[in-house]
Amino acid sequence: MTPPGKAAPAAARSGDVAPPVECRGDHRAMGQIQGAACRAELGRLEQVLLAIALPGQGRLAAALERVSPPLTGALGRVGRRLMTPDFVRSYPEHLERMIGIAEGGAVPVHLLFVAPMVELTLNRGAYTLPPPAACTAVAVTRGRSATGEALIAKNFDYPPASNAMHLTRRSQPRARRRAGSLEVTKAPLPGCHDGINEHGLAVAYNYGHFRGRSRARISITVLVQELLETCRSVGEALAMLRDRPRAGGALLMLADAGGDIASVELAPDFFSVRRGDALVHANHALTDEMVARDIPREARIPGWVWPAELRGRRVQESSERRLERASALLDSMGAASDRDLTAVLADHGAAGAGDDNTVCRHGPYYSTTCSMVLLPKQRSMRLLVGQPCAGSFTDLSL
Repeated sequence: MTPPGKAAPAAARSGDVAPPVECRGDHRAMGQIQGAACRAELGRLEQVLLAIALPGQGRLAAALERVSPPLTGALGRVGRRLMTPDFVRSYPEHLERMIGIAEGGAVPVHLLFVAPMVELTLNRGAYTLPPPAACTAVAVTRGRSATGEALIAKNFDYPPASNAMHLTRRSQPRARRRAGSLEVTKAPLPGCHDGINEHGLAVAYNYGHFRGRSRARISITVLVQELLETCRSVGEALAMLRDRPRAGGALLMLADAGGDIASVELAPDFFSVRRGDALVHANHALTDEMVARDIPREARIPGWVWPAELRGRRVQESSERRLERASALLDSMGAASDRDLTAVLADHGAAGAGDDNTVCRHGPYYSTTCSMVLLPKQRSMRLLVGQPCAGSFTDLSL
């Protein structure tokens, strides 16, 4: 267990998970602890962003390093100006946490608005650079589980360079009616991609690209953190999603200690819900209500997108193929254990060779960088940093 304010050791190989950073106190104090623990990572944020944007282009990235700081700074200042009023109105605690991260990490606070701005760009229902993606999630109810509890399993697909910013943390907010949680996130973020709270609510976030009118420039990672801090069950989370302002699109997999699950397709101003005893989603809409807001199935990646290997491919190809394979595996197994679901995460398809369309993803831009199984009843997760075909999972709990 990593004490407050101490940096956790970096993961050395696929599967290694550093102890969670322990964040306690009010939101600003939790941010200060996170920033101090991640000071080295925050200090190289610009280089990591370049590596994510230009994979395999070391010379070009090195050449751009000299102009990157002013460009990154300008983007961060724009983000701070645009997003701060919405944070103040709707999510002040998470703004305080962001300020604390900057203080603890000894970086200017505007730099921390770069990652949320990038997230909002990736969430847009448009042809972005890089191309839309990523992640695969599966879930079963307690009735379909071999262990009698709901389970979520998820692969987080992203450029591998992003793992330099990986962070596992435990949050124990001092504020009343705010729950503690165990989260998977990135060093600069006040929010998270995935987590489980002390009440047994689990949330896993996949990118979605659904059109709609935003009521606030607030990224989905902040919304996920708010769900974990304020909700006890799938039902409460769905009720909160009806009202809380946000930007961007997402697919959220929800599960709780009572054994309930839901797949949520989330647009900035609308959401639809899928129910069942076994659910799978990737990055495209499956409900009739959301398909009309999604990127058209026949749309292709433009010729200007990097990397070149993706040009001309259908935007939804990988998402559809991963969904089909994960659904077939889940349908074939009957009652599923957490070990069964980790096998789904490590799957390389019928051919046995990982590529951009397999659940365990090995693509020219996106690869599986983190895998997890969330166990709501136990308030715990099994986590692997890297690709699940090449490592072992670590058990973590609240």
